[in-house]
Amino acid sequence: MLILSMVVVSSCKKDGISGDSPNQEDVKLNYELKYTDQQLKNWKETGSPFLETQQKNASNTKIEKHIPSQGGVFDPIPVGTKAYGPHPYQNRYWSMVRLKLAIPGTTTDNQLLKARVVQAINGIQANTNVRFYNSINDLEKDPTWGFVYPNVHIHVSSDAKKGASFVGLQGGEQYIYLPITATKEFIMRALVNAAGMYNEQQRNDRDTYVNINTANVDPVNRYQFDKITSNFYSMGSFDFNSITLAGSTELSNNGQRSIWKKDNTDIVANTTLSDLDRGFLNYFYLPYIARTDTYRELATTVYDGNNNILTTQQRADLEYYINNGASNPGTSGRSPIVPW
Repeated sequence: MLILSMVVVSSCKKDGISGDSPNQEDVKLNYELKYTDQQLKNWKETGSPFLETQQKNASNTKIEKHIPSQGGVFDPIPVGTKAYGPHPYQNRYWSMVRLKLAIPGTTTDNQLLKARVVQAINGIQANTNVRFYNSINDLEKDPTWGFVYPNVHIHVSSDAKKGASFVGLQGGEQYIYLPITATKEFIMRALVNAAGMYNEQQRNDRDTYVNINTANVDPVNRYQFDKITSNFYSMGSFDFNSITLAGSTELSNNGQRSIWKKDNTDIVANTTLSDLDRGFLNYFYLPYIARTDTYRELATTVYDGNNNILTTQQRADLEYYINNGASNPGTSGRSPIVPW
């Protein structure tokens, strides 16, 4: 996600409880990608929820030099006086996605849901550069610079069949709501949306590939089928394999299809990240190891934007580059790992 990402691309059971997902045929779940009122206004007026002046391209921003990567922020506006001031500028993407799992472990259902959340986290981290940081024990504000840490709180939805997430980093606190029966795949979609991915059916060129009938969509969710026509980044052609693509009747209010392929066949929701999903995330992210200092340490496996794993030398060169030649101060600077 930094300039460096582009450089890389160009250069190269407790108590017998299982975390398995429920049978999706038995539980029909609806997923909503949420936008703030201001974002909906922006979208109507400009074609994009994010204004040009508010959405720096993560490819040409850097983590502010005073902030450890686990802070999750890129190049915030200086706070100035610590007594009061505007919330520091937040980029749409993260350095590390900061999560707080507000799922009480008091019932078997909650324990199963939490297990599936962890499976989803591990599944994304195993195949992309995205890294999630357990911020449950962190302070609300940075003790040195005074900015409010951005966090994603994962809560159990009040509706057993509906869940929701915002897209990208909103700044400060934001939420993911998961139905108690949410599958691992459902949770993965929410997490990659929070990491900055739009849903595939919102693509500007989608009408070439799919038919859409919003008369079959609940009015409150019709904006989820509105195209984003400006200030976006897309990779490759329309991706029927994307985990972000809605199924044909997923958001239907009457059981009829709201979206289907041009050959009149149904769209079945995907259960894994597609190659293009991974490529998008790998282009915009680097796999930082959480540290308490400001050294930018990379995980052993680093992908380029084409999903190729960097060689040992390429990884070493990249780490050298993003640290301006500074030597790795060692493992003592790593943040303690907080279990999910």
